[in-house]
Amino acid sequence: VLERFVSQNENAASSPNFASQTSDPLGGVVMLLSVAQMDETLLLLVLKTLKILSRKYDNRVRLGGLICDDLVAVLEANASGDPAVAAEAANVVLNICYEKENVVRIMTAGGVSPLLRLLDRPEPDLRANAAGAIQSICFQREGRIAVREEGAIPALLPLLSADSLRVQTRAVGAIHNLSSEAEAIRAIRKLRGVAPLVALLRAPSASVCGSAAGALQNLSREMQARQEIHELGAVLPLVDLLLGDDVQSQVCAAGALLNVLGPSLGPEEGKNPKRAALKKLLSLGLTVGMLHGSLRGGPDGVGDG
Repeated sequence: VLERFVSQNENAASSPNFASQTSDPLGGVVMLLSVAQMDETLLLLVLKTLKILSRKYDNRVRLGGLICDDLVAVLEANASGDPAVAAEAANVVLNICYEKENVVRIMTAGGVSPLLRLLDRPEPDLRANAAGAIQSICFQREGRIAVREEGAIPALLPLLSADSLRVQTRAVGAIHNLSSEAEAIRAIRKLRGVAPLVALLRAPSASVCGSAAGALQNLSREMQARQEIHELGAVLPLVDLLLGDDVQSQVCAAGALLNVLGPSLGPEEGKNPKRAALKKLLSLGLTVGMLHGSLRGGPDGVGDG
């Protein structure tokens, strides 16, 4: 039964379960999670089933109070064990932690530490899934604080230069979320994280560029980081993103440019013509970029992502 369900639904784009958006009975698979750890084949199927089920909001809400302790136990048992099992467990964490209550449950159960240990594993898919789970946890302020205090920043920063695009994407997304806290900004700068973020502004992935620009927008609120961003030559690639056709990248690039260039133009006040001119230029850049993107779109206006 599990094999058939996973086979039919593992691809989210073609999953009939996800398309239905109705809630599902969870008791059987929840019970199996608590007993399946003695059989890795069964455990892997249970985790894949939970990953599929947890794509839906109603299922995520109900699953949080039922599986977090057992899920963290699986992560702990496989932090240096089966990479496929650990990767699927991290995927379940990623999904259920879209809900704030589940972030707290995972943290309370001790789930942050094994996820961070997975970042040191050599398997790219496992590292990407663990970084994605951390990114999901860090969307909530409580999660950001806990993850930072557990030492996530020095564990994530080396992954910004990983060979795997999936690892890069998830790692820079997690750094973007973490960088909204002042303590994390200082830590990222002190751990020499500014340069790899600037380098990612030229990445071939719009998602990576957008997250890197967003992180630099946050970092540029601090004077020392702002100076380093400027000295590393981030202005030109940020301008390129501003004139591109990815909306997230454009918005983050505009914010970063305003933070980096704005202080040199005098105080923030209505009568400051230099600041007003910069804002007008950034607004014009956003407009031109969006127009350019609409002209490049396909005949039906839908991308292929």
